[in-house]
Amino acid sequence: MTVRRSALPAALPAALTLSVLLAACTAPTQPPAPDAMLAPAATRTPTPPEPTAAPTPTTDLSKTYPGGQPMTAQALDKSVPLILVHGLGGFGRDEALGLRYWGGLLDVEQDLRAQGYRVFTASMGPVSSNWDRAAELYAQIKGGCVDYGAAHAAQHGHARTDPAKCYAGFYPAWDAAHPVNLLGHSMGGQTARTLVKLLDDGHSANGANASGSLYSGGRAGWVRSVMTVSSPNSGSPAADTLQGAIPMFKNLILAFAASVGAADPENFVYNFDLGHWGLTRAPGERFSAYQNRVFASRIWTSTDQAAYDLSPDGAAALNRWVGRSRTTRYFSWETNATTPGLLSGWHYPTLTMNPVMSVVAFPYAPPLSPGLGNIGGRSPAGAVTYDRSWWPNDGLVPNKSMNAPLNETSTAYSSGVTAPGSWSRLGRVSGYDHIDITGNLSFRDVKAFYRNQAAFLAGQN
Repeated sequence: MTVRRSALPAALPAALTLSVLLAACTAPTQPPAPDAMLAPAATRTPTPPEPTAAPTPTTDLSKTYPGGQPMTAQALDKSVPLILVHGLGGFGRDEALGLRYWGGLLDVEQDLRAQGYRVFTASMGPVSSNWDRAAELYAQIKGGCVDYGAAHAAQHGHARTDPAKCYAGFYPAWDAAHPVNLLGHSMGGQTARTLVKLLDDGHSANGANASGSLYSGGRAGWVRSVMTVSSPNSGSPAADTLQGAIPMFKNLILAFAASVGAADPENFVYNFDLGHWGLTRAPGERFSAYQNRVFASRIWTSTDQAAYDLSPDGAAALNRWVGRSRTTRYFSWETNATTPGLLSGWHYPTLTMNPVMSVVAFPYAPPLSPGLGNIGGRSPAGAVTYDRSWWPNDGLVPNKSMNAPLNETSTAYSSGVTAPGSWSRLGRVSGYDHIDITGNLSFRDVKAFYRNQAAFLAGQN
């Protein structure tokens, strides 16, 4: 990845400086090739040039109760539908040859339904912008055909609609008297917040007068709560440049393809959902050809795509517009899979971090560009200054970014029902990287975590 270089900390001892520079002499001068990034971490990640603190014990997911106490069955309103909103590179239930974004080889949606919750899994463009994803999410929940908005489509040079994206609706009765809860992982948290903004306030330039249009606004209260998990609510330096972001996106998706086992990745059942950009996968098209066509397309010269929205500069622009609703509650969870060096304070990936993310997170020493674990300087457009508070991360997103946007306040949740319009920090899941918490790639059993969150949201009535 290519990110801005930070200076070595002024107080770093000379001995460590020498050892770091010696290590850099043997480190790769550019990120490894995709096949190397899928190799075991021990064969790919440089050895930390300094002693590190012992990793925080891995969180027991069965105990991830917001406020520390399980919800009682009497307090739960399971009638409010819970919509699972995937993040970058994500996919729907009918894709990926049986692999579930939510649960991996397990099935979080079905597990929650067995507990009595009304749960639906959304599927949006895996590298699309939050605006486009929010439009798709709205159509999937309410029913109807997706409408990206007249002015928005004209501005970015894609079609206003996609004939392949018309839906019966998860919950056609959806309105203020019949709200939903949105749980978003990674970029899914940004998408959920964008949808709330459009529901509340609409957007007059984008067909506000059309019957049923998302852009008419006036739908405050349609979303009771938004919960973000590992979400870059203030962006991630990992997406600062397309030069670094596109290989990261491609390798993440290739990792999903590889995780389905012996199946031929060339036949990976996966769709980038970019029909409005003219990028529909052709019948029989090999996955590598399809993916290369997508990542060489004109979408990447636009700001209407994931790399921009996930960068700190893009996230800052999004946050200035989105703000927060006066009628929706906001909650956030962090994930962390790094541990600090005892001398420099740089954050190193834990041994369990997936190799695809370890190469992004590792704090490379000068003259190499740093990773997330020692990022410094400023974002390309100057919206964010990176300091050591940005170093702890989960492999793709700094912990600093996983709570309320930087321009908003939040409080640590302790107990009870929260007030609409507020952000509450629910805690940190330690020992889980950015994808672990979905149950993918590492195939950890995350059902207990999502049972706890579903119960919590059902109690915020």
